This record gives sequence, structure tokens and C-alpha cells, in this order.
Amino acid sequence: MAETAGFHVVRSGAAADGRAPLVLLHGSGGSERSLTGFGQRVAGGRACLFVRGRVPWEGGHAFFRRNPDRSLDHADLAARCDEFCDLLRRLAASEGRPPLLVGFSNGAVMAAAAILDAPALSSGAVLLRPLSPRPQEPFPSLDGYPVLLLGGASDARRHPSDTPILAERLRQAGARVTARVLPVGHDLDEAGEDARLARDWLAARD
Repeated sequence: MAETAGFHVVRSGAAADGRAPLVLLHGSGGSERSLTGFGQRVAGGRACLFVRGRVPWEGGHAFFRRNPDRSLDHADLAARCDEFCDLLRRLAASEGRPPLLVGFSNGAVMAAAAILDAPALSSGAVLLRPLSPRPQEPFPSLDGYPVLLLGGASDARRHPSDTPILAERLRQAGARVTARVLPVGHDLDEAGEDARLARDWLAARD
């Protein structure tokens, strides 16, 4: 495990043919080990960089805090996003190109926040069970930024409209969006459609 910009990062594999590595961000209460299996299923020969959130949370870690009613703590998210963007800046320099982001739940919100704050620091993103990091604010121009959103139709932690609304706002900002709402709950379907769709989408990136 290496420490980069104050984050614990575990690397798995080496980049194939100079392709962008994956940066994987776990959900609330998780760790850098939470998405190991998913990363291996979807990487397709890319290096995987598993990042641990810096906020102690529910016996594990998170990338930003939530309020007691589970709504997003937007002030903490903004501050933590600055830290995460510093990590992405350093990873892009060390890897030779901006990475692709793969975020689940809390990690998907952080990935989405980083896209809006600094789209040039990543080359695309897979957002699994996402929420908008800026529900009341305009999005910047994303000018062709590629993103895949995967929601769950029976997700107890999300409203059924969350994924479609975020997808439409990203499209209006100019992103190239693929979005699906799958017949699953909040948890990842690691051996099913989540993995298949993410793997196929990532394989087409470069």
C-alpha cells in the first residue's frame, strides 16, 4: 500500500498498451479492498488503483460525510473533493495520462463531484448508484466527457429518478452519457449486469 496526497492507494496490475488505469472508489463504510473483485472483473488488462476514503465511517471509511438524515454534507463534500482532485492530479502525472474513475455509492458521488470540479483530471467515469453532487447548482461544460451511470430499480437508498435526472443534467452539460437502471438494489451485482456493462463500456474507451 502506498500513500499519495494523504490517501491510501493499493495498485493491482500493470497498464496494458499504455491504457488509462482505473481509480476505484468504494461506498460508505468500505475500504480500499471493497471493490477488488469488481475491479478485476471489469479492468480488462488495465491497472487498478484502489483508494481508501479519508473519513472514518460505519466501521470503515467514506470519501465525505453525510448529515444525520443521510443527506449529503455539501460543505464536507466540496472540501474533500479538493483533496481528491489533488490525488487525481498526482496520479495523472505519475501514470502519464488521466485515469478512468469507477465509483460506487459514496465513491460515485465523489467521482461525480471531481468530474464537475476538474474534468481534465480524469478521462471517463463509471458511476454506480450515484447521486448528483450539485442538485441545485448549474453544471460546467463537460464537452464530450464519457460517463456510464448504473442505478438500481429497487435501491432503498436512492429515489428511482436519481440516476435519470443526473444522466440528463450531464447530457445537457455536453457529456456523452450512457445510463441504465437495472433490476437490482443498492448493492453491486458484481457477477452480473453491473460488471458486464462496466466492463464493456470500459473496453471501448481507448
